[in-house]
This record gives sequence, C-alpha cells and structure tokens, in this order.
Amino acid sequence: MSEEKFRCHPSIIVEKTGGVIIALFFIFFRNLDDLEEMAKEGFSRGNLLILGIILGVLTLILIYNIMVWKKTFITIEENTIVIQRNTINSKENTFGIKNISNVNLEQNIFERIIGTYKIKIDTDSLSTANSTDIEIVLSKKHAYNFKNRVLYLMNNEKLKNVQSDENNINRNSLGDEVYFDDENIEYDIVYSVNDVLKHCFYNLSLFGFIFNLAMIGFAVFVSVKFDGAKSFFALGIVLITSCFSVFQLFFGDLIRYYNFSIKREEDKLYISYGLLKIKKFAVPINRINALNVKQSYISRVFKRYQSDIVTIGVGDDDSEGSQILLSSNKEDFIKNMKILLPELNLEEYLNLERESKNHHIIKIIDIILGTIFSSVILYCIYKFDTGLSPLIFVGIDFVIFLISVLFYYMIYITRGFYMGDDNMAMSWGIFAKKISIIKYEKVQYMDVKEGPVSSKLGLCSGELHILASFGNNIRTLGYYNISLFEKLKEKILFN
Repeated sequence: MSEEKFRCHPSIIVEKTGGVIIALFFIFFRNLDDLEEMAKEGFSRGNLLILGIILGVLTLILIYNIMVWKKTFITIEENTIVIQRNTINSKENTFGIKNISNVNLEQNIFERIIGTYKIKIDTDSLSTANSTDIEIVLSKKHAYNFKNRVLYLMNNEKLKNVQSDENNINRNSLGDEVYFDDENIEYDIVYSVNDVLKHCFYNLSLFGFIFNLAMIGFAVFVSVKFDGAKSFFALGIVLITSCFSVFQLFFGDLIRYYNFSIKREEDKLYISYGLLKIKKFAVPINRINALNVKQSYISRVFKRYQSDIVTIGVGDDDSEGSQILLSSNKEDFIKNMKILLPELNLEEYLNLERESKNHHIIKIIDIILGTIFSSVILYCIYKFDTGLSPLIFVGIDFVIFLISVLFYYMIYITRGFYMGDDNMAMSWGIFAKKISIIKYEKVQYMDVKEGPVSSKLGLCSGELHILASFGNNIRTLGYYNISLFEKLKEKILFN
C-alpha cells in the first residue's frame, strides 16, 4: 500500500500567529490614551523605532509559521505515522500504529468558522497521560478520512491481513470525495440545556461559592471605607475576578458540556460535547481502567449521581477522566449506566461495606493526639503576651476538636469497600463522595500498611495503584481485617 503524505490546513498559520496578535491588541488597548496622544503630537524617532520592531517581530513570527507549515509533512505509512519537519533543524517523530490508543476530533470557534478540525492522537504511555502526542489541523472531509484511516490501521497492524473490502470501509486517500462523519449519529443519551443546568447546580463547589461571595463582600466593604483611584482599581479587579469565578462555578459546566451526547456501539463509547470548543472522541471499553461514581455535597443531599471514567491515552488533559453521565437521580443513573456499560451490574457496587468498627479506637487516638498537639501550639502562642483572654484559646482548641470529630465522622460514613468476582469498589471523601469501580486486572500494585495500634486490633489499611494520570492513580482503602487484604491480594494476582 502506498504511503499518504500531506500537510496541515493552512489555517493553522493563523491560529499559531493569532495568539501573539491578540496579546499585542490588549497591550495597545490598555495604552489607548498614550497612542492617541502620540498620534496628535506626531511620532518621534523612538516611537517609530518601537513600532518598527513590533511589526518586524510580527512579520518574523508569521514567516516562521509559514515555513513550519510548508516544511512539515505528515505521512501515514504501513504501520506508522511520521511527522517530519525540515526547517532550520530537521526533526522527525515516528509513532507506531500499534501504540496509538485513540483518535479524537476537536473544534474551537475559529475552526468551526473555517470548517476545519483539530485531530488529537493519543498514545499508550503513562508519561504522556496528561498531554496529547500529535495534533493535526485538517479540513472536515480530510479530518474524518484521516481518523477512519488510522482507526482502521489500528485494527489491522499488518497490511498483509487487510481484507479486500477495505475500500468499502475507509478510503485510502485523504483526498477522496467520500468520507464518514458522526454529525448525524443517533446518540443513546442526549442531555438538554435544562439537564446541563441542573448538573451545574448539583455539581456546584460549595466552598468555592462561599469563598467568592466572601471576596465580593470584602471588595464592596473596602470600596465603601476607602477612597483613591488605585485602591478602587485594585478592588475592581478583585470584584470582577470573583464575579467571573462565581459565573464559572454556576455556568462553566454548561459551556463545557453543552449538548452532551454519548452512545455505546459495539466495544466503544462515542462522546460529543461543547459550546465554545466541540470535542468528539471514542473510548474503547477495554481501555477503561476505572469507573468513578461521584457526588458533590449538594448531590448527596438531593441523592444525585454522575460518573466519569479513568483512562490512559484517551482524551487530553481536560478529559483524561472523561465524563460519561451528568447528574441525575439514582433510577435514571442506573438505567443509563446499563445502556453504556451493560456488562457492569452497578447496583451491586453501590452498597459498600464500612470500615471495621475496631478502627474507631485508632481514630479516637488520632483525635486525642491532634487535640493535644493543637493545645500545645495554642499555649505557646498564649505565652507570647498576645493580650487575649485564655478563654479565647480554649474556645479555639474546642473548635479544632469539634472540626476533627466532624471530619472523622464524615470520612467514616463516606468510606466503604466491596469485593466482587471481577471488580472491586471503594468509596472515599469528606463532604463530597466518590465511588471507584476497578477491574482487578487494572490494578498495578497494592501497598498494605500496619501501625502499632492497628496491628494489635488485627487491622490494615492500604493503597491501590492503577494505570492513570499522575494524581489520579491512587485509591486509598480504610481499615479492614487482615483477611480481607489477603483475599484482595489473591484477586489481583490471579485475575
């Protein structure tokens, strides 16, 4: 089979240069009064020199991006994708088809206007789990043909085994007039604007909302008490930032998950969403390393559930934990989960076993030691002649004790564990709650910990490490009997 060699769509030049132009625009806009004054009084040699340097830099950036576009070629060979750049320094990256995990499509506003797609290709690598390895911009027709071509080769690593009906499935050339897209696909689950707005409310960060309201109140209070243009400007920035944060807390997910749609077909999940930036990608079922069922504090009050999946090499840094279901009541959530992952009996994993009752002894000791430590610190502060009444320090210490008890209780009622035949489930959190369902075969290794007190009680705690992006690869188990960890060890080793 002949190789296919092509360049990105020329609109990538505008995208690469546009960021610099926008940054300069804001700089000029901020100094609009100075520019107006300069225009009235005339440009001095110094001013002309500055403008000349700016235009020269812009020209050089534009020329450089044109050269990079012109000298960069993408080649699909028999079992590899080669990206070759022949500019000042020659550079060639080769990606084996067998190491590619997925091909995703994405569109920002500019690309939607131009009619192009950004192709993102992810590889099976933990080191690149939070970044996409290849990004290519193509016209819509060529983008879908490229995606189909690569996906086909992923299922046929050796071209000698390709069937004679290959051309009926995907065309060999990116220039072919026939291409396939998913614009008219009938998704199994589609969320309306009203559904996404409900998700925004149930997924609201209570702490973030209270913090930003406090910042707005502080800005208003200070602006009333103090005068001065500089302080007013600074407070204006704080107020605008806080208001924007509150807006993002309420409506950020609406912009991100607008028209959220998902479909299960054969061994893949097809997902599409986005308002300002449209994302379309497919997740192979066998690349799901964990399923997370999540509840924010508000969701726990209203008994709402949402879920995402943990993958490696599927999606990008924003979607490594790809959302598959938005907030809904338990009945709808389980019904939709049966559509997407019918091989998983979700109800089985929602009833988890709490930690051993003996672990209360460990927690009581931790609270007592923590209270003693805080008491010593507060006593040392009191000895510095702060002028405060000792009752205030006693009150602070009592509040710390109450918060410790509250946190311990919330952790206790949130944490749980279940061991099934093929999967395990565990939950954790304080006010929010997350249940993670993991196949035994997806666990890389397990750490079991035993302290002096827990060993006397016959208890252990542990950590499970799964294949996921950094910061999302550890699952912490509470205190359970040693026999449970022995059973878990056997499940991990022999599955």
